[in-house]
Amino acid sequence: MEMKSLLAVLVNYGEDQLQYLKQVVNELKSFQKYDVSIVVNSNIPLDIEGIDLVNVIQLDDYQLLPITCRQVIWDHKDDFDIFLFGENDHLFKEHHVDKHLEYASFLPKDRITGLIQYEANEVDRYYPAYHAHYDWDYSSVEEYGSKKFAHFTNLHQATFILTKEQLHDIGAKFDFTQFFGPSRYSEKCKVNTDIYQFGDWKKVICISDFEDNLIHHLPNAYIEGSYGYHNPDGTIGYRAKQRSEEERMKNALNKLLC
Repeated sequence: MEMKSLLAVLVNYGEDQLQYLKQVVNELKSFQKYDVSIVVNSNIPLDIEGIDLVNVIQLDDYQLLPITCRQVIWDHKDDFDIFLFGENDHLFKEHHVDKHLEYASFLPKDRITGLIQYEANEVDRYYPAYHAHYDWDYSSVEEYGSKKFAHFTNLHQATFILTKEQLHDIGAKFDFTQFFGPSRYSEKCKVNTDIYQFGDWKKVICISDFEDNLIHHLPNAYIEGSYGYHNPDGTIGYRAKQRSEEERMKNALNKLLC
C-alpha cells in the first residue's frame, strides 16, 4: 500500500526555541506510515537535519509570520494528501494523524476533529487552553462510529491537521492565505482558529480516545508562568500562569462520558 504524503509547515521565530523545533522535526521524520516533507518559515536561517526547506522571511510585524505558513500550504494544495501546521514547540505524534484520518472517514462533513494542548511537570499534567471562561460544552456530546465527541469552547490549539479534501473545501469558501474574518483571537492564534471558526464545520474532540488527542506544548511555560522568551519586538516576554489541573479535566471528562 502506497504511503500517504504529508506536508508539515512549521513557524519559527528566533533562536529561543530551536531545541523544541529539533524535537518536533525529529518526531515528524520518524513517522512510519506517511511520507513527510517539512517546510519551516523562519525569520532566521536554520540548519536542522530533517527540514526539507527553510523560507527566511523578513517582516515589519512578526506576529504575521505564522500566517505565511498558510500560503505555503495553499501553494501545495494538490501535491499532498495531508497538511499540517504547527508552531515550533508543539510535538506532533504519528497517532495524531492516524486519528484525524480515522475520524474524517466517518464523521459528518460539518464536523472536524482537533487536539487539546497539555503541559506537564514532575507532579501533574495541565491544560493551558482550559482557563478563564473556556470550558467544555456539556450539551455537545455526539456519538459517531461508537466513539463520543464533544466541543471545547477554546478553539485555539496552535496547530491544525487537514486532509486534502478538507483543505479544498475551506479554500473554496475563503482565500486560504489570508485571515477569514474578525474574531476574539489574536492574529497569531487565528492562523489555526480561523480553520475551526469559519469553516462551516464544528470542531470536536474525540473524548473516547482522549489521550490520543492531546498535544504537548513542550516549553511547559504556562504552568507557573515564566519570563525569558523574546517577543518579536525584541522585548522579554512573560507567559502568565494559565492552566487547568488534571483533576478538573478528569471531572469534566467523567461528566461528558456518563
